[in-house]
Amino acid sequence: MDEAQDFAPLWWEALRVCLKDPANSEIYAFMDDGQDVYRRFDSVDPIPDLLPIHIDDNLRNSKKIAETFKSFAGEKFTPRGSTGMAVRRVECSDADALDVASDCVDALIQDGWDNNQIALLTTNSRHPIHLAYFEAGNMDEYWKEFHADEAEFYGHVLGFKGLERSVVILCVNGFKDMERAAERLYVGLSRARTLLVVVGDSEQLREAGGSQLDLVLSRAQKWSPYVD
Repeated sequence: MDEAQDFAPLWWEALRVCLKDPANSEIYAFMDDGQDVYRRFDSVDPIPDLLPIHIDDNLRNSKKIAETFKSFAGEKFTPRGSTGMAVRRVECSDADALDVASDCVDALIQDGWDNNQIALLTTNSRHPIHLAYFEAGNMDEYWKEFHADEAEFYGHVLGFKGLERSVVILCVNGFKDMERAAERLYVGLSRARTLLVVVGDSEQLREAGGSQLDLVLSRAQKWSPYVD
């Protein structure tokens, strides 16, 4: 069971009922408390009979990318990937973030990245392409296109948990709830394998992610999609 932090208490009961031999079967649940964005648990220890085994090595992300979310991941977090490319930072207001992030997609494709390597993820309102699928009630086709892996993908951090792409443009276009902002940033920052581009306002990122994230991003490569 992956993303187990998203499981509500009653879902665990349903899962156990599905076992052929509940008394002697084993459940392996993989979870990250730092990415509990849905807050479905009513208690601190919702699954008390599971034995926790901590896995702190990070293999998905390059070390440059992993450094951006290290403050969210815990003291024992150890990046094991290659050094990788520098994280890119694009400064703009949250009101302009959607337009600027969209232009980043075009600029990266012009630079030679394949479009199916790229995902644009928002932290607040959906990108217009994502919104069009949602309002049309056509989300089945939306996810079919993602799994077809033939084009760039436009999504929201909440819907991209557990997924990844080589390049992620994190569009920080505000937060509906600042108490959950850090968790959304953690998810968004950790989805890229090779190149991470963070688009948004520095003050808002500092408020949402804290001083350590602010320090890391201040060292990132300043970039603009409008410069040749």
